[in-house]
Amino acid sequence: MTILAEILAGLGLLFVGLKLLSSHLQQATGRGVRRLLRGATRSPVAGLLSGSLAGAATQSSNAVAIICGNLVRGGVLTTRDAIAVVAGGNVGTAALVFVAAFDFRLVVLYFLALVGFGFQFRLDRRPPGREWMGVALGLALALLGLDFIKQGPRALDPAALSALAGGLDVGLAPLVGFAAGLAAAALSQSSSTPTILVLALLQSGMMGLDTAFFVVVGANLGSGLATLIAAGGLEGTGRQLCYVHILVKGLGCLLMLALWGGVALAGADPEGGLAGLGGGQASVAISLLFLALQVAGAVPVAMARGWTEAVAIHFSPPTLEDGASRPRYIHDRALEAPATALDLSDREIRRLIQLLPTLLPDLDMAEAGGAGERLALWRGAAAIAAATDQFLSDLIGRAMERESLDIALGQQGLMELIRLLQDTLHDLAEVVESYDAVPQLAFNLSESLRTIVLSLADADNPDDYEVIAALTADRSELLNRIRRGLVGASLGSGEDARRLLLATSLFERATWLIRRIAVALRPAANDDKPGDQTVSAERKDIHAH
Repeated sequence: MTILAEILAGLGLLFVGLKLLSSHLQQATGRGVRRLLRGATRSPVAGLLSGSLAGAATQSSNAVAIICGNLVRGGVLTTRDAIAVVAGGNVGTAALVFVAAFDFRLVVLYFLALVGFGFQFRLDRRPPGREWMGVALGLALALLGLDFIKQGPRALDPAALSALAGGLDVGLAPLVGFAAGLAAAALSQSSSTPTILVLALLQSGMMGLDTAFFVVVGANLGSGLATLIAAGGLEGTGRQLCYVHILVKGLGCLLMLALWGGVALAGADPEGGLAGLGGGQASVAISLLFLALQVAGAVPVAMARGWTEAVAIHFSPPTLEDGASRPRYIHDRALEAPATALDLSDREIRRLIQLLPTLLPDLDMAEAGGAGERLALWRGAAAIAAATDQFLSDLIGRAMERESLDIALGQQGLMELIRLLQDTLHDLAEVVESYDAVPQLAFNLSESLRTIVLSLADADNPDDYEVIAALTADRSELLNRIRRGLVGASLGSGEDARRLLLATSLFERATWLIRRIAVALRPAANDDKPGDQTVSAERKDIHAH
């Protein structure tokens, strides 16, 4: 039981450590990793190398794929650009398997002590240091977990170990070993974790090299299939890189199995050849096998990017959301020139405002797009808004002149209002679409709000914004009368009344947000226009926040 507990504790430490390592490293490196991956698309070789570095650092090919997926969805990269990087990410994960092949216990203990002293002396008190201390802690826990996994089986009695090992070698036929590795990788969503367990079993004598070969090959394929499980309901370009993963893993397995079978058919001993490759050390041989699996799949997939992209698009064609979620104007290179960057972000903000009417259903048009299309457009607009907000945050973090900084802060405040309005319009649309037959009040609220949003999207001069400000003036008394009427009316069910009350509250909030946006967009030269001192004051208050 102690041996099992050590192995399970080691697995737990390994999982926690890798999670901490990946998440903190992404936070610590920030946009540096994204710039590295974006700049690595000049050639397949550059993509493979940068992806390998990212995979070795994060020890997660999924993390590399997620970063690349976000860049693809944001329009910074294409699927074709990201293929070599994702393929290289798989190669980089072999570093952990090589580390596990050697005895490093003393190094791990000293390293863990250093990390503990670092926390004791508060090296994590500032944000950058906090992230790097998280990286160090994650690495220390992962290495400690590896040591637990390796040390556990060594405590077994040698005689019992030998008998058990013989039983395992007989029981695990090639197909059974392959299936066991595939299942273990699918459950752990990792090919390196089952491979590390195989290393521990090899070093303890519980498994032979021929059985280990098929378990590792099966684990390699299983981790590729696991990406589809992790992808969940992801569709379009977000899912295409999952198929790139599967191609890398599947092609590597196919080539290694073909080589193993070819050597056997030629009358040679493939197990002996694998052992000789590792210089007689089974753990080194399996580490080299793991690396060969990744390289054998990554290189052809990266070099044949056109074919790989065609396969990925065939299995996961682009969706409406993909086209709607890509910023049209902003890009990272513009951050070097603040004046240009502010102009581009302003254009992106104007585009987001023009997309607002698509977030509400057109109840007068029976043939208009359904709820699924509107949901895709809302997700796309939300992705553009998040990218624009991040762009402005990065811009504000740079040294700018006071005037440019004021403009950037004003745009950031406007972006917050737009994102709130996006969510409010989406919530109202969901309430309206929840009815089989839309009640007249819900119909009127939705269509009235859609008219106001259309006016905001079409506004291009000060008079237009004055009209919108008038249309969205305080209607709280009218809405309160509507609410009181709903409470006293017979609507068939309490659920109907609840939904209508929610619709009126969302309508009120949306008009409030639209008014604030219109005030923020009003040209500053009209702030002192007689007769609208309230609007002028509201606009100044918005920019103050």
